[in-house]
Amino acid sequence: MDDPAKNGAEGRRCVLVVEDELLIAMELKAALIDGGFRVLGPAASVDYALDLVSEERPYAAVLDFSLGGEKVTAVALQLKALAIPFVLASAAHANELAVHTALAGIANIGKPTDLKRLVDALKAFHL
Repeated sequence: MDDPAKNGAEGRRCVLVVEDELLIAMELKAALIDGGFRVLGPAASVDYALDLVSEERPYAAVLDFSLGGEKVTAVALQLKALAIPFVLASAAHANELAVHTALAGIANIGKPTDLKRLVDALKAFHL
């Protein structure tokens, strides 16, 4: 049987979006759908993101580092524990990200987000 995260609705791979700014979240969602993905979320809080991951295992995820001052470290740790790859889409400086071991070695697409680069990064996961 196929993994639902990899072959969800219409065969599209599911990507979790964790972003607290509504307009950015909608932009990310639209770009991911256009890129051939199905979107889980967007989640504007760490708790909601963790709930979504526990309900449906995504193929990959896009995380903003700071959600209204709340850091996404707990989400990153859970994704790593489940071997779910992810990228950051954050305006946070590399030095700020480097102190969080859960984010070590994770690509930061940045903000404003280059949507083509984001989609390409997610497609490169080949799981």
